[in-house]
Amino acid sequence: MVTKRCIILLASEVLVNIIVAAILFVCVKPIAKHRILKTVELKPNSKGFETWLNPSTTITRGYHLFNITNPAEIVADPSTVKIHVQDTPPYVYNIKTKKNNVQWSNNNKKLDYEVERLFTRDETKFNPSSVNDTGVFINVLRATVRALFERIPTEALTFAVGGEPIFKHGNAIEQLEGFTSEFFNTTVRDKIKRPNTEKSGFIYQNNGSRLYSISIKTDLAEKGQVNTFDNDLVDFKISSSSHYPFPVYDGLTYPPMLLDKPILNIFNSDFCAPVLLKFNKETTMFGTMRAHEYKIKLIDINNCTNPSDTSTCNEVDKLDVSKCVSTSLPEETIFLSKAHFYGSKDKVIEKMNIDGLKPSSDKHDSTVYFEPYTGTLLQATIRMQLNVEVMIDPHNPSDDTNKEEKKKMKKATKRLVPFYWFDEDIKLSEKVIAKLKDLPISHLDYEFYITLGLGLALSTIIIGIINCLVKRAYRNTRSNRGTYVQADTLMHH
Repeated sequence: MVTKRCIILLASEVLVNIIVAAILFVCVKPIAKHRILKTVELKPNSKGFETWLNPSTTITRGYHLFNITNPAEIVADPSTVKIHVQDTPPYVYNIKTKKNNVQWSNNNKKLDYEVERLFTRDETKFNPSSVNDTGVFINVLRATVRALFERIPTEALTFAVGGEPIFKHGNAIEQLEGFTSEFFNTTVRDKIKRPNTEKSGFIYQNNGSRLYSISIKTDLAEKGQVNTFDNDLVDFKISSSSHYPFPVYDGLTYPPMLLDKPILNIFNSDFCAPVLLKFNKETTMFGTMRAHEYKIKLIDINNCTNPSDTSTCNEVDKLDVSKCVSTSLPEETIFLSKAHFYGSKDKVIEKMNIDGLKPSSDKHDSTVYFEPYTGTLLQATIRMQLNVEVMIDPHNPSDDTNKEEKKKMKKATKRLVPFYWFDEDIKLSEKVIAKLKDLPISHLDYEFYITLGLGLALSTIIIGIINCLVKRAYRNTRSNRGTYVQADTLMHH
C-alpha cells in the first residue's frame, strides 16, 4: 500500500514538474523579451526615442598626422625612394553628434532627421602646447588640384598649381582646424563644397554645420536600416532601401536581438560607403554583462560570392572614397584604410615602399561591443586612416639632358601617401549601463536554468500542498472508519 502510494506520488511530482516547467518556459521568456524591447523601441515620446535622440555616450577622437621626414629625397626620385613617415602625437577632440529636424511618417515606421557634428578640443587630452607643433605634410590642396591633370606637366598645370610643393612644411593643428593661403584663396576656395569655406581643414570645413539628411526604418526587426541618404555637398545619394542588395544601418541606430545577426553593414557617412561589422566573439563587460564583440572589415561590395551577403565579399586594404570628399576629384585619389594598414599582408605594405607603418592590434585594430539583446552600443574603438594618391612631379632636369629624357623625367609618379589616421573612442555612460543591468537580461541568458529552478521550486510547493491534502483526507477517512466500528460493536452488546 505504501509502495503504491509512493509510486503515485513520484509520478505526480514528475508530471507536475513537466507541466510547471513548460508553462514557465512558454511565459517567462516572452515577458522578459517584451520588457527589454520596450526600452529600445522607436516610437514618438517613448523612452527608446528619448535615448536615441540624446544618447548618453562620450565620443573622443584623436588625430595622428603623418609627418614626412624626407620630402626632398622623394621629389628627387619619386618612383624608387622609400617614403619615411612618423606619427604626430594625438590631437584629441570631443565629438557631439546632434539629430535635428526629426520627423515621423508612414504611421511612425519611418524616421527622417538631419545630422550635425560639433568638434571641440578635449580639455584633458588636448595638449595646449601642440598648437605650436609643425611638420611636413601632404599638401592636400595641391594634390587634389594636381589630380585633375595628366602625368606630364603642361602650362595649364603650371598656372594652376604655381610653385606649390606637394609636401609642405606647416602647422599640424592648422591641417585639421583650418588655415588660409594665397593658393587656397585663388585656386581652391571657390571649388569647395562644404558648410564652412573660409579656411581649409578637415575638421573646420564640416564643424558645427548640417552634414547630411537621412531616413531610417523604426520597426524593431528593421530598426536603423537606411531608407534614404542625401548630402548636397557630394555626388552621392541613397534614394531607397533597395540601393544596396543588403540591409545597411545608419551608424547611429542599431537593431535589438543581435544573437542572430553575425554581420552588420554600417553606412559610413563621412566616406559614403558601407563597412562591415563582423561578430568575433562573446565576452563579459562591466562585471557580468554579456557582450558581443564585432570587428570592422573594409569590403568590396562589387566583388562578392553572394551580392546580398556581405560576409562573402572580398576584404580590401583600401576603399576609394574620392567622390565623398569632393565631386570634382577623379576616382582613386582619396582612399580609406585601416590605421597603418592594419590587417594588410606584409607584401602589400612593402609594395607601398613606406617606412614608418607599424600596424599592431593594440594600437590600430577596431572593435565594437554591443549588449546583444537591446542592441545597445556599449563601447567602441574605431581606427581609420585617410590616404592620398599623389602625383609627384620630379625636379626639373638639367639643361644638358636631351628632350626625350627630359620628357620621361618630367612625368609625374603616382604614390599612395598616408595623410592622417584617427583613434575614436566611444563609451556609454555608467548610468545607462546600470539601467541595462536592471533589465531581465539574465532571464534570457540563463532561461533554461531559471525555468528549471522555478519549476522545481513551484512543483515542490504544489506537491507539498497536494501531499498535505492527501494525508489530511487519509486521516479523516481512518478517523471516520474508527467511529463507525465502535458504534456497531456497542449495538451488538
